[in-house]
Amino acid sequence: MTPAQLQCVLAVAADLHFTRAAAQLGMAQSALSHQVATLEAELGTRLFERTSRRVRLTAAGAALLPRARTVLAELDRLRTDVVAAGGAVAGRLRIGTVPTLPEVRLADVLADLLRHHPAVRAHVAVQGSDTTLAGVADGSLDVGFVGLAMAEPPAGVERRLLAVERHVAVVAAGDPWRGRRRVRLRDVAARPCVDFPAGTGGRRQTDAAFAAASLVRDVVVESDDVGLVLDLVRRGTGTALLPASAVLDRAGLHTVAVVDGPARRSSVLHAGDGASAATRAFLAVLDRHLPAGPGPAARD
Repeated sequence: MTPAQLQCVLAVAADLHFTRAAAQLGMAQSALSHQVATLEAELGTRLFERTSRRVRLTAAGAALLPRARTVLAELDRLRTDVVAAGGAVAGRLRIGTVPTLPEVRLADVLADLLRHHPAVRAHVAVQGSDTTLAGVADGSLDVGFVGLAMAEPPAGVERRLLAVERHVAVVAAGDPWRGRRRVRLRDVAARPCVDFPAGTGGRRQTDAAFAAASLVRDVVVESDDVGLVLDLVRRGTGTALLPASAVLDRAGLHTVAVVDGPARRSSVLHAGDGASAATRAFLAVLDRHLPAGPGPAARD
């Protein structure tokens, strides 16, 4: 079993398509198929079911994926730590983040990191908090910026609270609420709303606040694209409850404080003592860019 074989399996599993996986890895499809077949022969089981129409993971293939990610992440950490022992920091840095980050300008942090450690190579995925949390937990991500509350992070994941940010009601610039300084949840519940999909990290805190107030609202459009949500608000389709940082510098919108509304707790996640040298370097640079400087891990 080789790292190349595991990378091929993960690439095929991502799209369930051998041709696209080969293109992503920059290799011939025949070479990729050979790598997968060789691993299957070594394991004595099929990892994929292949037909002329589709590719599907077998139960064995699904069982292999999380372990393969862990092994490859550990090998990457090994390489970067060995290089760092010689005085240099290099290697991959995989970051997952929500679209809006209060207190953090990620571009500034990455630019600073690369000035000091030019051999680091970073990949940033903008995605939901739940996906990012799972990625840090299974080792497929080195750093995660999330906007959700959690009683306790999963084993092997450390967390630092970055900010607690109140949600605001977001309406179109010409909305009758443009002259109001504050509203209550019951006022928002009386209007059509637009929001993130039910069950996502960006939605749960809002739903919990309405449920605690014994209020029911009508969500007319759900989307995980914050830009689309704001465009719908701008057109008067509905009212949104969002962290204030999600609507900075957005023309055609007006925000109103919600006195009994929810708050987003933004945190940075990493593997703690198991973090790679590139991750540790990133966290050190991040500390310099936070207004309050480094702080202890926080509990919700």
